[in-house]
Amino acid sequence: MKYVTKAVHASKTYLEDMHSEAIAMTSAYDFASAEEAAQRFSGAQAGNVYSRFTNPGVELFEHRLAALEGTEAALGVASGMGAYLLLGLTFLRQGDHVLLASGIFGTTTHLFKNIFGQFGITTTTIAASDLDAWSDHMTPTTRMVIVETPTNPLMEIANLRQLADIARINNALLVVDNTLLTPVFQRPVEFGADIVLHSAGKFLDGQGRCVAGALAGSQEHIDRLRLCLRTTGVNMSPFNAWVLSKGLETLKARMLLHERNSQEIYQWLKNHPAVEQVISTFDKDHPNASLITSQQKGHCPIISFRLNTDQTGTLAFIDRLGLIKRCTNIGDAQTMITHPATTTHCRYPAEERERFGISNNLLRICIGLEEPEDVIEDLAQAMPPSHPQSTLRVG
Repeated sequence: MKYVTKAVHASKTYLEDMHSEAIAMTSAYDFASAEEAAQRFSGAQAGNVYSRFTNPGVELFEHRLAALEGTEAALGVASGMGAYLLLGLTFLRQGDHVLLASGIFGTTTHLFKNIFGQFGITTTTIAASDLDAWSDHMTPTTRMVIVETPTNPLMEIANLRQLADIARINNALLVVDNTLLTPVFQRPVEFGADIVLHSAGKFLDGQGRCVAGALAGSQEHIDRLRLCLRTTGVNMSPFNAWVLSKGLETLKARMLLHERNSQEIYQWLKNHPAVEQVISTFDKDHPNASLITSQQKGHCPIISFRLNTDQTGTLAFIDRLGLIKRCTNIGDAQTMITHPATTTHCRYPAEERERFGISNNLLRICIGLEEPEDVIEDLAQAMPPSHPQSTLRVG
């Protein structure tokens, strides 16, 4: 055997005693025989066929997420938007109708209203907390109800149990985007949700290292979604699956620290004279305070607030920040801030942004894992000149 051939076919390293799981970086798999290949491809025999179909590293992430969400199964996807795309391709047909929470991520609304709209699917947006509106807009062709709770960035709360009842009576699927709370602070299936969705590169990862999505639900629903994934190719990469699997190991510890830091920063913002309004589920006067207590096990580390200034002053405040990152992501170890009206929700027409509460002086901050005193110091020095660095303390 020539030396190049020897190098190509050198024995594989034994990995089964590794403490940390190996990254399953492979596109395809070897078969013991032609018959085994045929059996695998036909589905008569379980096993790997091709990494677009199955991958051991992706399966590990799926098993861990299903365990955390309390579902029968889960599915790793290339991105959060890929997860929404897969939902539509799997469960919607021409003539179907979708109810979608208003103010949800602008690209999600664009996907359902404009992209799916080209194929005869209609979408109605409803305020997440308006149960009467959800019920009133249900039609005989409504096949899917999609809600994010809390909503991002205005922290509206949807009553999942009652929404599940409304959807079930009308034979519609209830899909809950659980990205902001994660299964640590909310498990939607306990309240009747059919499918749970994650933009997995947020809190599930925790360090902003990858783009990924996930869906969790019954084995029946996940099997249908997986069949569509095999054809469309919106599969999760093995490397991202490994990153996410390791992220899930520290998820609870991170979420508890995010929450503790957020509560301290929320209190500081509430007391600052330059801040017109603070929007957070920590607020005891939140319109859905009792529902938050009964439905959530903790609080989202996203805080939205309005400054006593116009858009120019608001953007200038962002530019004066030093420690806090100007970044539209969430769920990172680093604290990040964004201006929703000109970034995440810029796809909405101005009148819709106004109706949804995405005002020009609204800011969204996602609290990271730094010491909260350092984040507060940075916020204080960036406040508008009419409100110099505050000496206010928490409490």
